[in-house]
Amino acid sequence: MIELSYPFKDIYGHYRKLKLSQTSPEDLWCISEEDVLLARISVIHDSWKQLSGDSLPKELIRGAGAYIQQNYYDSVPLQIKDRWPGIIGSAEKKSDSEITIVCKPQVNLGTFRSIFCKHVGRLFNQEISMELKVYSYNFTQDFSFKLDVKSKR
Repeated sequence: MIELSYPFKDIYGHYRKLKLSQTSPEDLWCISEEDVLLARISVIHDSWKQLSGDSLPKELIRGAGAYIQQNYYDSVPLQIKDRWPGIIGSAEKKSDSEITIVCKPQVNLGTFRSIFCKHVGRLFNQEISMELKVYSYNFTQDFSFKLDVKSKR
């Protein structure tokens, strides 16, 4: 289950906190407020569309979709995991400056370390400075890597 907290400014200028959630990668994204489901949304032909619920403003749907894109799909942990799906079991943001990565059981951490350290910075175009902590599946081995990417212009 993925949950994001989305601050939305309504037409009266009041900020509302909406919850954007997805039960599994195959499910639609849900927009909820105070545990009340408002709508389900998805990307259709490269734009976010409301698929169910009472009609919500298009700006809200576009804003929620952009927020999901930026904070989930374009997130550093997901991009790292998607780059090495057969090697990385999980990648999780622990703080704004730290990501924990756990490899799958068959992975030789010593061999993966050189590949990972050489190529992980190439995944990103935006400026990033984070500590990546990589662990073997049973946490008996680990290494850290300082990811420091300068903005590419």
